[in-house]
Order: sequence, then structure tokens, then C-alpha cells
Amino acid sequence: MNLPSQTKRNTLSLAVLILLIAWIGVYLFLEQQLKKSIQEEFQRVASGTESLFDINIENSKAELSFKLDRIVAAEGLAKAIAQKDYEQINLIVAPYYKQLKITNKAVNILTFRSEDGVTLFRAHKPEYFGDMLNEKRSLIMDTNFLQRSLSGFEVGNLEMTYRITKPIFYNNVYVGNVELGINPANFLQDLSAIFKTDIGIAVDKSQLDILLDKTAVKINDKLLLIRGSQNLKEYFLQKEGKNLELCKIDMNIPLKNHLSQTLGYLVIGFDISDIVKKDTEFMHRLFFIIAVMMLFLVLVLLQGFDKILKYFSKQVYIDHLTGLLNRHALNDALFSQQSKVLILSNIKEFSLLNELYGVDAGNEILIQAAGIFKNFADEYGFDAYRISSDEFVLLKKEESFDEESYFRVVEDLHSKMGSLRMLLHGVDESVAVEIYSGVAFDHAHSLEDAQMALKKAKKESLSYIIYSKKVDTKEQSQTVMKVKRTIKHALEHKNVLPFFQPITNRDGKIVKYEALMRMVEFDGGEKRILYPNEFLSIAMNSGLYIKMAKDIVKESLAFFAKREERVSINFLPNDFFNPLIMEVLMSGIEMFDSPARIVVEITEQEGVENFGRLLKVVKKLRAMGVLIAIDDFGSGYANYVHILEIKPDYLKIDGSLVRNILTDTNSKILVKSIVRFAQELNITTVAEYVENEEIFELLKEYGVDEFQGYYLGRPTDLINKN
Repeated sequence: MNLPSQTKRNTLSLAVLILLIAWIGVYLFLEQQLKKSIQEEFQRVASGTESLFDINIENSKAELSFKLDRIVAAEGLAKAIAQKDYEQINLIVAPYYKQLKITNKAVNILTFRSEDGVTLFRAHKPEYFGDMLNEKRSLIMDTNFLQRSLSGFEVGNLEMTYRITKPIFYNNVYVGNVELGINPANFLQDLSAIFKTDIGIAVDKSQLDILLDKTAVKINDKLLLIRGSQNLKEYFLQKEGKNLELCKIDMNIPLKNHLSQTLGYLVIGFDISDIVKKDTEFMHRLFFIIAVMMLFLVLVLLQGFDKILKYFSKQVYIDHLTGLLNRHALNDALFSQQSKVLILSNIKEFSLLNELYGVDAGNEILIQAAGIFKNFADEYGFDAYRISSDEFVLLKKEESFDEESYFRVVEDLHSKMGSLRMLLHGVDESVAVEIYSGVAFDHAHSLEDAQMALKKAKKESLSYIIYSKKVDTKEQSQTVMKVKRTIKHALEHKNVLPFFQPITNRDGKIVKYEALMRMVEFDGGEKRILYPNEFLSIAMNSGLYIKMAKDIVKESLAFFAKREERVSINFLPNDFFNPLIMEVLMSGIEMFDSPARIVVEITEQEGVENFGRLLKVVKKLRAMGVLIAIDDFGSGYANYVHILEIKPDYLKIDGSLVRNILTDTNSKILVKSIVRFAQELNITTVAEYVENEEIFELLKEYGVDEFQGYYLGRPTDLINKN
């Protein structure tokens, strides 16, 4: 044997020996990893099963509760229940139950009972009715007692079932209830299919008396298996020939009734025999796969194939002009069943620009516009596409759709595009580009919905429209956009104004004015005054409220700094935490020779998140000499404890109490109580909504100090009065 051959043989032998040692090492390593992975897989499956089981129950509960509400609301049903009219109940319910079974095969119980427990109708067994409610049926008994909807697992004669109840009222009188039962196999089949496990149900032994089938399998001294696969039954029976080491059991998922009492547990049997078999086969093949794949395919073919794949992917999925993803890529992205937000935009009058400046200039416009879309997509987490000549798409996976948030997103897109001034080769002037947009949220038809929205936006000459099946955007979105445009226009043209309503003493003399926000709109050339309920919530959600509040505070204080009367200004609690609003307030206070002519009203609608912080601001204002008022006392957060801490100078009695004081005894009692409380603390009381002389005189009799309302004077634009 020559040296080259010997060297070749020795090298080959050494390589085989090294490879053999490596294979043995890999085998031992994989054997250890197999045991570890089996335990990890079991824990993952158990955790995932619990989560999915809960999700399936909640989803089914929500869906079936909605359908059950529709049945209960069916015309004539409540009356039929009240009259215990079997024929009429059957006539109304039967079509609903038939449709329910088509869409939800797991529903196996739909029973109607009267308020005294008599079974009026069983949709699943119409021939059985008239029996009395079993007192062991705590779910139904509690539904009767509480007269509200309940849900939870319950052990019946045949099996454990997940049940939902709804009370039924006729002319606001409780007349009975309806019970819907869901076969738990509906949940178990899904879980078994997804996780490839054996799943069953275990119940407490005390529940066996209720079951007609007594052939349950004993698990331990407390639990019995009443539903499960043959594998689970054999496991707990420990039959011969069953390798118990190849099965793991988890029983950590409780099945609770409507009182959150545990009736049983979900039993998860994880059969690892297939995993062991597959891993063993894999390790046997590993001797051959490593040599071929690792030495040749991974090192050579994989790298070459990866480059080829990237090249062809670029040819198929990339738009060559702009570098964005193209229509083919969008089609693939839309193919998945995940919910998505899709923004479809096209350039306004692009064909005219193309015609005016030429094809090359048109391409340059598309490239620069694509850059805006790409940067915007990166900023907000979208994927950017160019799907046709001047149509661009922004696509993002989204589980839920917050319409107000996407109003801001789309407005930012339009702002960025509108601020672009394109300098084109051969064109002396810069070119401004604007876009139309349609927005949709869906998993299957988002592009079609966005196209409809885009078409509507063009037709209505709007910058964009949001379309959604869940929201009537054709009306609501357009209204919101119109109000936002009105607010922006009003702010730009100084049409957000303070109107002042007089506040008088007991003699009818004006002692101060309250500043109230109003907005002036010119619709078709006609002047119209808008009240806060028409724009304030939209202003707060769109970020325009702060500018409006600043304008009102600034103009009100500047106007009354030159007058003798006091001025009262409303503030929301969060206003005190906004440095921009507080800066305007502090500057305005400095204009007054006596800060005591300023009354800061604290208005609250949804509670104060940080009352301690609010109290610090109030103390600072009081130290400056400003007077403090609590608005709408008798509602909201304005309770007696807060009053004692804030120590206001004024209490403004909630208008709803004053409005009904002539006819509502409770209102009279509350107003008297508030007045006495204020007098004890030496706090001046102010009554709002004083609409007539009779209310005015009654409130004076109760001891109210100051008065505000249409009877004494309407809000007026004092600043522009002349």
C-alpha cells in the first residue's frame, strides 16, 4: 500500500472514528435532552391547555350569552313565559334553537322555567315539561333568587355540563329563566386536536349521587374520572400491558360552578410514547443525516439556495421603482387569518401631475412619496407596499382596533405627506403632494373595505375615512372628523370664546360671572354657537383641549382684570397637572390687584386619580389669595371627605338637584342638607339651574347664598358685546 493510499485510509479511519465518537456523544446528549424536553413539553402543554381551555370557555360564554340574549328578547317570549303558554313558547323558541344547533353543535340543553321552578319548555326535548326544579340545582335556584345571569359548570344526571342562565322579565316583573347547556366535549375536542393529548374530566365523589351512570373510574380517594379517553381510563385502572412510565398526568385546572366552587378538574394525559419513538428514529437516522447534510448540504447547497431564494424573492415581492413590497407580497400577507389594520392611500390628481411634468417626474414623485411611507411605516410598526401606479398600502397586524388612536395615526401620515415639498429634476417650482386614504380593520376583506373607504373619501372630498364593520364610520367617523376640523378652524380664527353667565346674591345683584367655553361656527354663512357637549369630548381625545382651555383661561382673566366683579373659571382635576394650563393661570393671576377676585372651580366627571397631588395645587392657589369652589356638589367625586380636606370658599350645588327641587322630595332634602353642611363650615353656597322665580324663592328660603341660571341671566359674550 503506497503512502498516499495509506494516508487516505488513515485519514478516513480517523475521520470515521471522530465522527463515530461525535455520534455517540450526540446520542448521549440527545438522550438527556429528550428527558428534559419531555418534562418541558408536558409543562408547556399543561399551561397552554389551561389557557386555551379558559379562552374557549370565555369565548363560548360571550358568544352564547349574546345569542341567548337574542332569544330572551324575542317578541312575545316574555309574555308567553309569564302566561306559561307552552305552544307559544315552542312556536317562538324552536326556530332559534334550530339555528343555534346549526352554528353550535355543542349546545345540548335549552330549558325555560317559570319563577316557581316549573319546567315550561325544553327545546332539546319538547315532549318533557311540567316537572319541578330539583332543589340541588343551585345554579337555577340562585338565578331565581338573584334574578340575574349566571354561568358555570354543573353536574347533571348524565355528565358535567357548562351552563348559562338568563332571567326573563315581563313588564319589569321577573317571570322565569332560561338555561343553556354546553357539552364540555366541545372544549375537550379542540384541546385534544391542538395539543395531541388525552383529556378527561374528574369530579368529586360527592357528585356521583347526581349521575345516572355510576361507571366512573376511581382516580384517588376523592376524585372520579367520568369522561375521558380509553387511554386515561386504562392509566387509572393500571391495566396490565400499559407502560405507565410513558404517560404523564396533570390535574391542575379546576372546573368551577357559578359560586367559584370547584366541582372537579380537567385531566390531561400526555402520552409520550410517540415522542420517544420519533426521537429514537431520529437518532438512528442522525448517523446518516449528519454526514450528508452537515458536510455537503448545509455548507454548500443551503448557502447557495439561500442566495437564490433571496434573489427570486426580491424579483417577485419587491416593487422595482420604489423598493417597497408589491401587490404579490400584500396578497400573501392578507392571506393569513390574523386581524389587520390596512391604510390604503393614493396621490391626489397623480395622473394630472404625470401629464403636467412628465413620466420621469412622476416616477420621482412616486419614489419620494414611497420614502415618506417607508419612514412612517418604520415609525409606527407597519409594512409598506406599493400596489399600483400611485396606490400605497400600510399594513399592520392588530388584535383590536382603537378608532381614535388611528385617527391620530392617519392624521400624522397626512401631515407628513403634506409637509413634503418635492424638488423635481427639470421643474423650477417645488411640488406639493397630498393623498386620500381609506382605513380598514379586518382579517379577510381589509383591502376591499379600505378601497370602499377611499372611494367614499374622494366622493366626500375628505382626506380620509375609516371603515369598519364594527363601527358605523360612514356617520360617526365623518362627524368626528368634521368636529375636529371645526375645532381646528375655530382655534386658528379665535372662535373659541368664553361666555359669561352672571351669579347673583339673594337680592339679585350680580356679584361675579362664571366663564363658560363656547365655540362659534359659520355654517353656510350663518353663525352658530356650539356648546361643550358638541365638541369637548372630541377635543380631549384629539389633543386639542389644552389649547382651548388655555385660550379660555387667558381671555377670561385678561378681561376681568379690568373689571370689579369676580370671575369664576372651571378646571378639570387634570388641568391642574398640566404645566401649560397652569402657566397661563399663574400669569393671569399676576394681572389682578386682588387675586381674591378669581374663583377656581374644580369640576370632576370621572374621579380624581391623584387627590393628594390636587390638594397641593389647591393649597398653593389658596396661598396666592385665589378663592376655591367645588362644582356639582352632590355628584361625582365631590363628597364630604374631600370638602373637609379642600376647605373651599364656595359649594356649587349640583344642577340636577336644583332642576327638580319643586317636584322631587329627595332633591329638597339633599339641598337642605348641603346648605346646612356648608353653613356649619362657613362655606358660601351657590345654586345652579335657577330657571324661574319659584325656584329662586324656595332656595332663598333654604338659605342658599348665591344663584345662577337663566332666570337671572343667560351666558353672554361680554368681550365682543360691543
